[in-house]
Amino acid sequence: MGLWEMFTDFNMIYLDLLLQLTIIILLFFAVKKAYRDPYDKHCKFMTIAIAIQVISVIVFMAPSMYSLSGIMMSGFFTSLMYLHHILGLIVIVLSIYIKLAFSGKIPSPVSPLKLMKPTLILWVLTLLGGFILYLILWEGIIII
Repeated sequence: MGLWEMFTDFNMIYLDLLLQLTIIILLFFAVKKAYRDPYDKHCKFMTIAIAIQVISVIVFMAPSMYSLSGIMMSGFFTSLMYLHHILGLIVIVLSIYIKLAFSGKIPSPVSPLKLMKPTLILWVLTLLGGFILYLILWEGIIII
């Protein structure tokens, strides 16, 4: 079996789930470090989490969204999918903004500190929404 054959759609889903679990672990440690060492390890954990998330979106989620574009789904599923994508994009933009504002690379009219908790909440909601979408699409579990 060649390397490419190992990466079936089924395996790609589990690889993406592994990346999302890694992101959750990184977020957990980043939040823990935010109160003890906010400018060193916290920032490193967050930078890695953001990078993994962007890679996951490009490699796994964008192709998945494109493949679902022509399929008729229930109103709940479609609404959840669009909400998940919009919140995910907002999280990525806010995360990059916070990182650039803290590093002094862009002016900061809004304090990055004030955006951290709302961004984390949105990120957790986006991860939960993605998990629900996974259950519906890949496990066939109907939720509401």
